[in-house]
Amino acid sequence: MSLFNWFGNKGVPEIGRSIKWIDIIGKVFLVKDFDRAGTIIDAQGNIRAKSNFKPYGYLYVESPIFTGAIKLPITHRDDFLLASSVYDDPKLSEQIKKFELLVTYVPKNKLPDGFAGITHALHYVITPPQTMEYYYKIKALKDSPSNPEKLFVKFAWEGEIKVNINLNPEL
Repeated sequence: MSLFNWFGNKGVPEIGRSIKWIDIIGKVFLVKDFDRAGTIIDAQGNIRAKSNFKPYGYLYVESPIFTGAIKLPITHRDDFLLASSVYDDPKLSEQIKKFELLVTYVPKNKLPDGFAGITHALHYVITPPQTMEYYYKIKALKDSPSNPEKLFVKFAWEGEIKVNINLNPEL
């Protein structure tokens, strides 16, 4: 059963509503579920959102910096395509059952309140199990600011953007 079905729309804090976007910049989250919110990709590869006024979809994520699951809206079409590419590819969707799909929100240009503006801002990586937990443990031991790019290999906002695979993260 997916988290979306289990939680429904109630009781899960949502980024942009109960948690500010600026508070999650550079934070690392473990993706637990992907809700397309009625958005489809047609045979020509065009994205058709259910509503022009709501996100393309949502990621249900967890992180030790928050208690329980939270709902991360997918507000950019490229971010939706990236999430969808993992869940629609049989090889990748099998990998995330054995490994971790991590996501971070890092906008290219940060607007007031942490909004990303017109560029995509979600970056994805597939890592070995327990990577997120280890990342936060190392960060706490070093008492250092987060450096998610070590996990995510390389941030890209234009050109070829993709879900990276990092099976040997150096933290």
